[in-house]
Amino acid sequence: MRFLLVFRISLALTVVIGAFMPLTWKAARNFYAVAAFWVTALLVHVAWFLIPRLASFAPAARWISIMWLGAMLAAIVLTIPFALLSGFSQRLNLTLCSACLPGVYAACCALSGIVLAGTSTASFVVRQEDIRIPGLAPGLDGFRIANLGDVHIGRFIDANELRRGIEAINDLHVDLLVVTGDLVDDVDQLEETMRALEMSNAPRNIIAILGNHEEMADLARILAIYREHQARITLLVNENTAIARGGATLYIAGVNFPMNPRGRHVLSRAAQRAAMSAQANLAFADIAQGETIVALSHNPEFFPFAVSHGAQLTLASHTHGGQLRLFGRPFIDVYRYLQGVYREGGAYLDVSAGFGHWLPIRFGVPREIVIDSLHGEG
Repeated sequence: MRFLLVFRISLALTVVIGAFMPLTWKAARNFYAVAAFWVTALLVHVAWFLIPRLASFAPAARWISIMWLGAMLAAIVLTIPFALLSGFSQRLNLTLCSACLPGVYAACCALSGIVLAGTSTASFVVRQEDIRIPGLAPGLDGFRIANLGDVHIGRFIDANELRRGIEAINDLHVDLLVVTGDLVDDVDQLEETMRALEMSNAPRNIIAILGNHEEMADLARILAIYREHQARITLLVNENTAIARGGATLYIAGVNFPMNPRGRHVLSRAAQRAAMSAQANLAFADIAQGETIVALSHNPEFFPFAVSHGAQLTLASHTHGGQLRLFGRPFIDVYRYLQGVYREGGAYLDVSAGFGHWLPIRFGVPREIVIDSLHGEG
């Protein structure tokens, strides 16, 4: 489970920092300081592990857990700068500066943790886009689609938070709700998640696709639960479905995340392209040329394949918008399509930053729900 991965990362960072500080600063060798650090670390990780059982106290436990993880990450990042400052101050005999550095270091780490906890647990936003499609049938003009991607139901996003998202979507009166993958990390919460989704007042069936997290989890169980809810939620597995409105037809084609046979999503670029091409051939089968098509793909890299098969709009997620941005720039920029609307000729891609996260650190990239409204070009 991704929860265990993040939990182990936090433990590892805690051990590293807990060992580093006493070796670096005399002030950190005080028995009471060491005891306070390790007791706090123990309590934080116990609360983190027990989040699903804490009921009304769960939000506070999430906030504290993220604050601790953020503080430990900041401590790692700030280690070299403060070590250099300490060395310079000792070399120049700046006694007062040397004495203050441990406290400043601790304060910077704590402040970073508080800020990251605040930004990471903040509420979601709703981003609305108008998509102008050449030749759109009048019956589809104004058709509104809500894209709910990367919900990641688990330790840090639960079904109650999803219900808040569904209520926000309901207030906007969309025609269709789509789930663009990575709905759950904790399969035990999928049944409750389905019931939350079914609160949608969208007049059409909810349409979902699989993300890489579902395909790396207990996929057989996930598919079985989807089948139990197929009266209200349609799961597209490299296939398509048609929606009629105002005498016009809108096709929705959905594809899986391209995986390797061992259930891991790291593929070579050539293998990924081959998998996407094969998936596109299946998903767009039997759709006549010139029809209005919306493609659903967890991976936004599917966009060129959707365009080549006639899709006017592709909805995706997966990237979390980079998750960490400073002055609008992502800390790690590895995605060709990161977030927002992209256009290729008369076709569009809209990538959601996601409603949730499995790595519970966000900065500069709020969680979001995306509403795309279809309109003709005229």
